[in-house]
Amino acid sequence: MLELIMITLFAVALFLVVYHHAIYPLMLKIMTKNKNRLNTVIKKRRYMFSTEDEKLNRFSIIIPAFNEAKFIAEKIRNLSFIDYPSDRYELILLCDGCQDDTHNIAVQTLAELACHDLQVQLINFKDNRGKVAALKEGVAKAKYDNIVFSDVSALLPVNSLLMLDSHFKNPKVGAVSGGYKFIEKGTAGEQCYWQYQSMVKSRESTLASVLGAHGAFYALRKSCYEEVPVDTINDDFLIPMNVIKQGYRVIYEPRVVAIELEHVNLEQDMRRRLRIAAGNFQQLVYLLPLLSPKYGWNAVNFASGKALRAVMPFIFVFIFISNIYLVPTHYFFLSILACQVSLYSLVMLINIFNISPKLNVLRVICYLVNGYWVALKGSLKYIFGLQEKIWTKT
Repeated sequence: MLELIMITLFAVALFLVVYHHAIYPLMLKIMTKNKNRLNTVIKKRRYMFSTEDEKLNRFSIIIPAFNEAKFIAEKIRNLSFIDYPSDRYELILLCDGCQDDTHNIAVQTLAELACHDLQVQLINFKDNRGKVAALKEGVAKAKYDNIVFSDVSALLPVNSLLMLDSHFKNPKVGAVSGGYKFIEKGTAGEQCYWQYQSMVKSRESTLASVLGAHGAFYALRKSCYEEVPVDTINDDFLIPMNVIKQGYRVIYEPRVVAIELEHVNLEQDMRRRLRIAAGNFQQLVYLLPLLSPKYGWNAVNFASGKALRAVMPFIFVFIFISNIYLVPTHYFFLSILACQVSLYSLVMLINIFNISPKLNVLRVICYLVNGYWVALKGSLKYIFGLQEKIWTKT
């Protein structure tokens, strides 16, 4: 009887792996095949003033900063070049206990001639209270009805606010997420992963709503903003998901892409991925009510995507352990175990000897296996309360 239960659980676990990585993306492709994306026309203003400017939405751009001396000047200049009437957007820059020259450089940059027309609230906090606290402070000080969140190290295209304006003309849209790219190309496995993620986000958005947003650049109606717990890790996921819970759509707009300037080393990338993994597990706990059938396709997408991703490392661990238990019952399980051991050993050797695989499929496999290994450690850090409470520079 116990063997039958273990075989059943083993089969279910294998199915969940296949479903999450292959069946769900295929299902999204089929379900969105004949559905039109919410492709609004992005206005071409070309920096020319007109009476139509009075019809444009107003935006408060909130930018939390912690030790961003390297990028703060470039970010401010970038926002001064946005093709949008200067009286219809403001910049709220929050220096959250910076230990470098972020605040001083911001003051100097704002004094430049090109930045004179910017409406700016520059706030310098003595203590580092954390990103969520900074965002909350920024929203409280925002004077306009629509909020934009953006990272200091991400440059925005000049038509980004025009794009947001076109989407917020639709009263059913509560939030919009832009695309996201690194200025430096990652590994082949990483590039394939981001292409896959972009495809999934686009189809989720077409079917219902995109789940979460890129913290580099997303926007929401101020009336849709709900405060999140101060210990929230993935705030750029939880805040948009709260918009979905209120009955609004969250749109993915890949035509407008934020460019990430920061290049991280392996140690920084590891810390970032550990933090995201801990956040994935945390947000699953926070958003369990979103699995209710009343949320329709959003519930299906959340269960099939982010929820399964959060528990996938534990599913792989269960598959490996249960496989060992089932080996004496049939040669079939021995062959599966041999495949698992061979695959994990191969990835381990590639990591130890820092080998760059020539086959793209092997690069993707390495990226996924390493990613789930990091995700397992990150989830355990969250479960045992070892995750950092205040943001640090990665």
